[in-house]
Amino acid sequence: MTNFQYYFHELPCFNCTKTKVNTDLGWLTATMKEDVQAQLAAIIEQGNVEADLSVNVTCTKAEARDYLLLNFYGYSEEELEGQIEADDEKEVADEIAELLAENDALVFEHEVALQSCTNCDVE
Repeated sequence: MTNFQYYFHELPCFNCTKTKVNTDLGWLTATMKEDVQAQLAAIIEQGNVEADLSVNVTCTKAEARDYLLLNFYGYSEEELEGQIEADDEKEVADEIAELLAENDALVFEHEVALQSCTNCDVE
């Protein structure tokens, strides 16, 4: 398994946009996390704060399998060690092969859902 961790980051409340709220970033490597945070900061700086923000995550071929299984198929870290359903393994391999046929890089759209704070007055 590559070095994936489940990350959180303080981002603005999607209601009041003032209060910072602990927000799930998902399963990422440290490098991916830094890139995601930079993209989110740029989006927020432009004032494009919506409930769901979309950023790009670039993976190496070695990272792509785990990234997809953890983030899109909902597997746990422990399940990556030999507990993957054959159909899921094939779908992931096919998607990676398709992307590599079209591009040199493996880039996935990664959604981050902003949370609402518990004390904002927005109804």
